[in-house]
Amino acid sequence: MSMSYEVLHTTELEVVIGDNDAGDAAYPSHCADLNGIWSLTSVHEKRNCFVPRYAGLNLEHLMDGLFTTDQEGDTFEPRHHPMQVERISDRAVRLAQSRTPQTHVESTTIFEVKEPNIIDFHFTAKLHQPPRAGKQFGFFWASYINAPDFPCLFFLNPDGFWNCLSPDMHGTGNTVCHSTIDEPQFGLADRSYNVRSLAHAFSDRRFDLPLVFGRPHDGNMLYLQMFDQTSPVRLTMSPTGGDYDDEKRVYNPAWDYQFVIDDVETGKEYHLRSRLVYKPYGGRQEVIDLFSQWKDEIDE
Repeated sequence: MSMSYEVLHTTELEVVIGDNDAGDAAYPSHCADLNGIWSLTSVHEKRNCFVPRYAGLNLEHLMDGLFTTDQEGDTFEPRHHPMQVERISDRAVRLAQSRTPQTHVESTTIFEVKEPNIIDFHFTAKLHQPPRAGKQFGFFWASYINAPDFPCLFFLNPDGFWNCLSPDMHGTGNTVCHSTIDEPQFGLADRSYNVRSLAHAFSDRRFDLPLVFGRPHDGNMLYLQMFDQTSPVRLTMSPTGGDYDDEKRVYNPAWDYQFVIDDVETGKEYHLRSRLVYKPYGGRQEVIDLFSQWKDEIDE
């Protein structure tokens, strides 16, 4: 019988990668339909970075021009279609999803851990049919953060200043696009979209470097996510996306991201690479240094 999850280790991290099944006796609180990183812990922080019943880097939406309209169908298609987990090395796991029934997307995600505190993410997808409406197609990932004292995300604007992304509510100014995007949009002008859709809730601000970071738990840890592309990437934050922590009386934010292709081609493979660093927080300059190191690595 195949496993619903695999556990990867570095000297600092334990990373549990799982499919859309519910957790077993080892992860009894994990809910079904939440693929991705079920658990992320560190020798420096034993608590799960993600809400234990949910997940991080969760492939949540496959978005075409009908997404969040009254004709959208299954909003959470990648959560409801089966996935397969395969350990491909001591340090890597492949999460694969066959052609989905609604948007006809086939995808794989490889999660690979590297010393001492790195998770590399490589997503590959192909559409087997054109979008049901429009030419745009988007992929949306959610990361539900476990009751952080500091819920906001930080990004660099084109002037080189750090900005705090902490919208007032879910559905208002949640998504930041790259500085090359003058007028962000998703979908079609003649369609009506859900007013609370994060994919349509744009901020007026823009990011420069393709990175975003937060400080989970009591602020002691750095959660840094970096991307290998700029204009197709959209940074998204919901202040309440992960429900709430009743004991701490705080909301669990969602630190999300999107990958949007403006003129998608049927049969073509699309790729997105990302690096997640989870370590004790060492300041904003360290964030820049880590990004520079990764960029040098992928540019080689």
